[in-house]
Amino acid sequence: MKCVKTQKDIMHNIKVINRYLDQKKEPFYSFALDLVKNGICFIAVKEGKNSFRFYPSRFMGYRRNNRDAHLNNAMKDGKETNPAISAILGSKPIPNPTLESYYKAYCEHLGFSPRKSTPFGSSRKFWEWKE
Repeated sequence: MKCVKTQKDIMHNIKVINRYLDQKKEPFYSFALDLVKNGICFIAVKEGKNSFRFYPSRFMGYRRNNRDAHLNNAMKDGKETNPAISAILGSKPIPNPTLESYYKAYCEHLGFSPRKSTPFGSSRKFWEWKE
């Protein structure tokens, strides 16, 4: 799969994840929840005054991604997607205590408790989406 090159590419993937989460149809809903649970680097998109939605880089970083494409992409890797996203958003993902707090609230809103740390024991990192 090819990496994202534009904000439009990222927006496409945001819409896909939003649809999976908002429609709550299986197996797409569980797939999206697992992405949020297991992510390490996230694009944080403000929603309303005091909340954010979080989109994991390993899904967001590939053009025109969807559940089937993601599950069949044996080569998916944040080492590939993070630089692509960083080039588009103009910054690298960084730990951010404020966004970490919003991430935890988002997980609780989705009905699960966030992991205490990432699968590799590092801290979560974030880009903040600014349009």
